[in-house]
Amino acid sequence: MGYRRRDSSLTDFIEPIDYDEESWDYADADTQYHVHGIHPYPARMIPQVAKRLILHYSKEGDTVLDPFCGSGTVLVEALLNGRNAIGVDINHLATLISKVKTTPINPEVLSDALNKIICKLKSGNITPKRLTPSSVNKWFKPYVINDLSILKQAVDHVIKNEYSQSVYEFFEVALSMTVRKSSNIAFDDNPYFIRTMTGEKLKKHRPNVFLIFETICKDMIRRVGEFYKSYPSNVHVKVITGDARKLPLDDCSVDAVITSPPYGEESHTMSYVRFSKLSLIWLGYDLEKIKLMEQNTLGGLVQKYDYKEFPEDIQKIFLTVRSKNKKRAYEMLSYIYDYKRALSEVSRVVKKGGYICIVIGDRSVAGVKISNEVITKALMTQIGLRHVATFYRRIPKKVLPRSDYKVELINKESIIIFQNVG
Repeated sequence: MGYRRRDSSLTDFIEPIDYDEESWDYADADTQYHVHGIHPYPARMIPQVAKRLILHYSKEGDTVLDPFCGSGTVLVEALLNGRNAIGVDINHLATLISKVKTTPINPEVLSDALNKIICKLKSGNITPKRLTPSSVNKWFKPYVINDLSILKQAVDHVIKNEYSQSVYEFFEVALSMTVRKSSNIAFDDNPYFIRTMTGEKLKKHRPNVFLIFETICKDMIRRVGEFYKSYPSNVHVKVITGDARKLPLDDCSVDAVITSPPYGEESHTMSYVRFSKLSLIWLGYDLEKIKLMEQNTLGGLVQKYDYKEFPEDIQKIFLTVRSKNKKRAYEMLSYIYDYKRALSEVSRVVKKGGYICIVIGDRSVAGVKISNEVITKALMTQIGLRHVATFYRRIPKKVLPRSDYKVELINKESIIIFQNVG
């Protein structure tokens, strides 16, 4: 049983609504419609779930926060449904994609800019410059590195001199997609596992960098054009590159929180930084900055916290894992410590009566199955939030990488609803 407000007030009476009549699976739904399809991103909340939560747990004119916004799915759906949106993420590629997906740009301006970039490329008067460290050589054929360098210079020359920052960011996302599609990454098994092609497949791999870029841009312009036509004039969005454990927001400043946090520390679950690394390098980020970004993820810095400071359910999980592998137990506990800090920040910024919707899957640590639903509920109860309801979504195609690059099927997500009762 879930809940729906009877009228516009967050603190007024709420009436129960039976969610069993409609599945949360959306097994056959198109999850790439509109701007949602402009750039892949790992472990993305599907737009159908985001929209449903937005409609049930906020109202038009509210401000919806996603403190782990990733590529901006929640932000897009909030805007399209008449809500203001704030997104925060520590990953620079994530916030770049989010900005582009949530910025209404006239497609005629983008088409004009693309034509000028193509003309610049056809002029043949760009001298290639080495723009990346030699460590990326294995990911690209030599001629691809050359062509990507020319492309980056053409984009910088045309867009920086004539267009806005928003237009430049659009073409940065297009460049990121071109980097991925022209690289030697093997996408056969899963698009989020970063491994190189081998054998005959690598020999036959001859990407046309400029054609890939043009094709990507035309598809992105079409998608952004759809968003441009649909964008309500009375909403606004803010995308922040920052830390969910230190939200740059005032107390009680948002009406609802809808988010899908990382399922665990990057080194043993989904590495968002590893997924983003090649794109970030080509966009001009140095390796030290990327490394620092990884260290600042949840659980990125491992410390031996006192497990007795956590709720009893988490203590039991920790002791079970510690009996199998002490090192992994403290890595997990470091993630849980940081996760609690982020949830505490969320509870600080949400208004009294506001809802917090957490979409999260389970994981394994040292062969022990870990319920992130149990961990989330224990932490939120300790913080002082009221648990409203939990729903489940089957996701037969979702996988997480393990250290040996085998995959572990994640076949269920928990959709956990809390309320700030003050």
